[in-house]
Amino acid sequence: MEALYLMDLLELYQEEAAQKMEVSRPTFARIIKSARNKVALALLGGHTLHLENTKERYVVALCSENETSPYSSLSPKSRYIHFFTLENHHISEHQMIPNPLTSNQMKPPLVLTELFVNQRVNVFVTGTIGQGFKSMLSTKGIPVLLKEEITDEEITALW
Repeated sequence: MEALYLMDLLELYQEEAAQKMEVSRPTFARIIKSARNKVALALLGGHTLHLENTKERYVVALCSENETSPYSSLSPKSRYIHFFTLENHHISEHQMIPNPLTSNQMKPPLVLTELFVNQRVNVFVTGTIGQGFKSMLSTKGIPVLLKEEITDEEITALW
């Protein structure tokens, strides 16, 4: 799904999409070909594609220098942390707090992972992330979406 999202919705080139997924371009080409093949077979074969989200509540976290949309300069060390609660495919709540990393010298994995778990974050959107932080979030079940900038509409589409 991530490959389809990057190529077909964000319209990235394979090289750029591969970098965001942290795979080689040839590997990405195989992933996107397989994904498109599966979708085509399901649609042309008369099958129904079921993409379900069984969560009643979905929380998206991002760190940004901006207080309002579009949120840009997405980085774990940005000034603000935004938490978006999505319900019924709409933003039902937006909470913004100062990023605790700006007031101390601690590393993002040590501070933000616990904060995201406590806030029940489902996905973290960022333009940059270290492998250690990404791995720590992954062990807590929080996937990372690499994106330099995001709007409210794109946040809603993450549901």
